[in-house]
Amino acid sequence: MSNGNRRAIDFATLLYRQLPSVYRERDDTTVAPDGTTRAGTLALLAAGWGNLLDALYRTLQQRYYDIFPEIEGEADAEGLERGCQDWVLPYIAQLLDVRLLSPIEGGQRRELQHAVEWRQRKGTLRIVEEIAEAIAGLEVEPVEGWRRVAVTPRPGFTLLPAEVFGEPDPERFGGTRQAHWQDDARYPLRRAEHPGLPCGTVDFRRPSRAVAAAPGTPSSRRTRFGSVEATWRQAWPHGVPCFPDSFQDASARLPDLRTPDGRRGHAHPRRVVLHVAPLPGFFSAAPVTVRWADIRAAVQGDAPWPAQVRDVALRISSDDDSGAQVRTLAGVHASPVRITGVVELDGGGRPVLWEFGKLWFDNRVEIARSAVHLEGCAVRQLRVHDAPPAGPAVVARDTLFMRLFAATGLAQLEAVTVLEQLVADGLQASDCLFVPQPHRDLVPGDADVPGTGCIRYSRLPRLPSGAADPLWTAQGRPSALKVFADSCRTQEPIFCSTHFGSPGCAVLHPDTSAALRFGAEDGGEMGAYHALAYTLREQAVIAKLQDALPLDMEAVLATDASLGTAPPVMR
Repeated sequence: MSNGNRRAIDFATLLYRQLPSVYRERDDTTVAPDGTTRAGTLALLAAGWGNLLDALYRTLQQRYYDIFPEIEGEADAEGLERGCQDWVLPYIAQLLDVRLLSPIEGGQRRELQHAVEWRQRKGTLRIVEEIAEAIAGLEVEPVEGWRRVAVTPRPGFTLLPAEVFGEPDPERFGGTRQAHWQDDARYPLRRAEHPGLPCGTVDFRRPSRAVAAAPGTPSSRRTRFGSVEATWRQAWPHGVPCFPDSFQDASARLPDLRTPDGRRGHAHPRRVVLHVAPLPGFFSAAPVTVRWADIRAAVQGDAPWPAQVRDVALRISSDDDSGAQVRTLAGVHASPVRITGVVELDGGGRPVLWEFGKLWFDNRVEIARSAVHLEGCAVRQLRVHDAPPAGPAVVARDTLFMRLFAATGLAQLEAVTVLEQLVADGLQASDCLFVPQPHRDLVPGDADVPGTGCIRYSRLPRLPSGAADPLWTAQGRPSALKVFADSCRTQEPIFCSTHFGSPGCAVLHPDTSAALRFGAEDGGEMGAYHALAYTLREQAVIAKLQDALPLDMEAVLATDASLGTAPPVMR
């Protein structure tokens, strides 16, 4: 629809103009002393009719937009969403007999958009890959389990030329087909290297791995490796695998009858293995970076916002209910924007509430005499000193901390991961992952805990002995910190990486206990990536493929680190 059609229609003015001019001239329109015009009785009557027509028009327009579930709507100034509304999606799914399994809204829209297409192509390998990438946003490389099972060569088996499997044509390198080692009878040992020959023994003379291939090469595939999309093929499939149990491992094995997981049970004729690239979390391989020195004066209110900085936005609003000035700094990209340098903020004599969103602080953050709210952030170290007594000192949601210090205030944490150190005078936590023991101060060897608060649906190193007992004692005095032990867990988390700033930092590995991967209050994962719903996405892919695969076929997800790097060119 053009921009002109997006403009709201003023039905009141249209109706009023359609009336004969004699009635409009007799309307009791008055002009106030200040020069403003007051509508007459006839104009007010037309405005009432116009409001009714406007409501009917917007209802019909929205009903039209709601039949396109693949279009995500954005509300305009009049409240009309130029796309299908969220609440309509389940009703459309009932009409099409589609099970909406994706935990993200975009995935549900793609489920409805491709419902008929996926049914028509049910059981194909391409559909398996499309479903995983569409409803979960996962970059996968599917491998059929029957290709990994060793078989015996049959007499009279027609052996296709090696070029069909992507091997280079010998004539391109100055040779002839008759002199090619794969077809020449004078080299019987090398003939066993033919990629089309069934083989159950690994050939230790050659390495097996994925290599770059030209587009259109036979037996080639196109996959996205991180932010790079490349065409590749399997080189020397009978050789020694350079990356065992990855998508590049083409070695044949006996059928693996064990219960499948990320590392075993892949060689089976009734299974499809989906090799998944490690999820990046808050850290992309090529992040957008902004120096704190370039925006420090503007954030503190001492200078205008620099025109060259377009990756983060600053908003300074009026006082909130507590009388503090709110200063909001947020990234404008999907991934957090990296802020380099030491961040030091002081509220001074006037209370200030700092709000941060979608930011990655790669160094220390020092906040004095102020409170801070964070959402969707990653912070290497946060220190809050002399916070105002009214309200919590730190409020964080969907945030990752290496170290968090709020020794003189209350920390309210929801879906937060703390990797190394947590110090707070009071602690209120839900759906959190605490790798270290929470403490109240920094006294070495002290076994105290935050003095007040409550913890629920979170992971702790240890739990109290009884549900009615205090969590621990601090210097012989019982703590007022209460823990809902029935909802908390003590299993050790397994992360894809613990190096702050590297992709996959604090992302739960699939081998992590299900008590943590699905232990949040709503059934999702505990920790900083609760809103991203990584574990629920993986579960949705497996459940969706139960309908897309043939009977008795089973899908298995396997984390594959080799999918993060594009295959090299073979020389």
